[in-house]
Amino acid sequence: MKTFVLASVVIAAVLAQPARAQSVTSDAILRKLEARPAATRGLTRPLGPQPAVAPALKPEDRALLQTLSPARGLKQVEREKVAEIVETQDLPKIDIPITFDYDSDRIRPASIPDVNELGKALLDARLAEARFLVNGHTDGAGSAEYNQQLSERRALAIRTYLAERFGFPPERLIAIGYGKERLKNAADPFAEENRRVEVVNLGKN
Repeated sequence: MKTFVLASVVIAAVLAQPARAQSVTSDAILRKLEARPAATRGLTRPLGPQPAVAPALKPEDRALLQTLSPARGLKQVEREKVAEIVETQDLPKIDIPITFDYDSDRIRPASIPDVNELGKALLDARLAEARFLVNGHTDGAGSAEYNQQLSERRALAIRTYLAERFGFPPERLIAIGYGKERLKNAADPFAEENRRVEVVNLGKN
């Protein structure tokens, strides 16, 4: 309860900050995250919004993704396997430039418009019932253990924001922390762009 109240206070404070125009639109996010059915010869795609469809996965990969839940932490080997599935199966995903203060899980005011666009996209009918990974990342400063905890807090901060601000069902958002394991800019481990959140569409599985 204390954590929930604290998160609410942090989000209220962030919303009170001045913000810039978003750098990404909800439509652009939706296009990246929408899972499209495989093309069928002689058939056209139905008009209008279509629900997200889970990609074709190996049974063992699908079984692992089905075990993911907001209340279940992951061991390093499991995190690595999930990342491998996302990459090798080319799951719909987008790396949104949601930045955080240094050594903090506080969303920077300048990134709030982008988080709001993400919230709008996730509520679209075409993503109905789909589950999503919210992957938190840090830069390369500090120990692996500390960064792991920080990245988990960042992922949870986004999950909490989307649930409170947009009423998005929190059970459909799986927050995972990757610490400094998967730097976006490996050439500059301390670059701000490494402190980010990646969103992945797991489909309905």
